[in-house]
Amino acid sequence: MKSSDLFRYLTDPRGPEEVLPALAPEELVELLDALYQNLDTPEPEFGAEAWYEMAVEESCRRAALPDDATQRLA
Repeated sequence: MKSSDLFRYLTDPRGPEEVLPALAPEELVELLDALYQNLDTPEPEFGAEAWYEMAVEESCRRAALPDDATQRLA
């Protein structure tokens, strides 16, 4: 994911509470990876830590759901 794409997520006015549940599983994985890489830099983007924590929570929530329920969310 390009840094401009990550910045678009971080500045989305809807916020992570609305954006993360709407992401397809592949998109969530890609965003988690980009956030993790960003946090491993000397100067992470503002808000990246909060987004990362909420994305991990969303990933855990999905992992706890039965497969058919996860498909209906995507």
